[in-house]
Amino acid sequence: MSTAKKVVVLGDMRDIHHHGCEAVMAQVQRGLAQAGLPPQLILPGLDWKAAGSTCSEADLVVINGEGALHDSRPSVSEVLELADQRHRDGRPTALINSSWFNNDDTLTKRLNAFSLVALRESRSHATVAAAGVNCRMVPDLAISEALDCKPRLPDVSANGFMVSDSTRPEITRQLERLASHRNWRYLPALARPIEQRPSAKSRRIHRHVQLAGWLGPLARITLSPRYRAHCIGVATVDEYCRALASVRGVVTGRFHTVCFALGLEVPMLIVASNTPKIESVLADAGLDLSRRVVNRSALESISEVPPFSAEELSSLRKFLERTRAAQRELFCSLRELGMKSS
Repeated sequence: MSTAKKVVVLGDMRDIHHHGCEAVMAQVQRGLAQAGLPPQLILPGLDWKAAGSTCSEADLVVINGEGALHDSRPSVSEVLELADQRHRDGRPTALINSSWFNNDDTLTKRLNAFSLVALRESRSHATVAAAGVNCRMVPDLAISEALDCKPRLPDVSANGFMVSDSTRPEITRQLERLASHRNWRYLPALARPIEQRPSAKSRRIHRHVQLAGWLGPLARITLSPRYRAHCIGVATVDEYCRALASVRGVVTGRFHTVCFALGLEVPMLIVASNTPKIESVLADAGLDLSRRVVNRSALESISEVPPFSAEELSSLRKFLERTRAAQRELFCSLRELGMKSS
């Protein structure tokens, strides 16, 4: 009888109560379990040293990079240090579901220490491949969560438009004003927390939500857009997808709102985020950027979200088929890595 493999997952971002992070981790856990590699340990964030021996000795470490690995931040060096150490010991490490922007070339080349590198959009893939790193492109796992959610959604006619938020507070304020001016629903990608998770970030979010309840209408003035978003957001990914699927289009600055919209085939207008990841995934899906990207200076003049053209919709559906296939292949490859390890 074979011994169960010890699998560790790094990069669980669910403590920030974000629908995209919830969706990604649901897919990671489900995919690994179906591959016969249920994780022994799932660690929040990318700081692995508190569980250093477990991470060093695991049969397989899977790192969910998401949008954390850019601009040569300390987290970039931290995950590379783990991959280097495990590579020297002959143990496989996989970086999945990641973007990679504005990192020093020497850091990018060190990605060769990973046994598998999967980037979630083509700009990141091109950057990493140009450094001589063997990598593949696998679109963000949240897209498949939306595809999985779609059959459970009520069959209703799409009506009106929705506005979501941005990682950048100043743009979030503009998006809020747009929703108010047009009387469109404003629904951030940040979730209303229904449970406190064991991290400082989750505790802080809960404190601010509790404070908002005490402040009442003053919370709109006192709290930052981020914490206000948690107060008005819906609690679950299913609820978020249900709201998104019920509208004719969404205006957003959030990468994962775009991922959900792609999976649900909801037209979108986007304003740039802190990296070019949104524009990149729209181009990968074959959408017309001239119709889908709006400058923040023009946000408040938006009066509608243009429907998909026939060409866009055809390209999007082919992209979704490729996404499913690439993600199935990813978890098959992870299974091979995990089963081969000693």
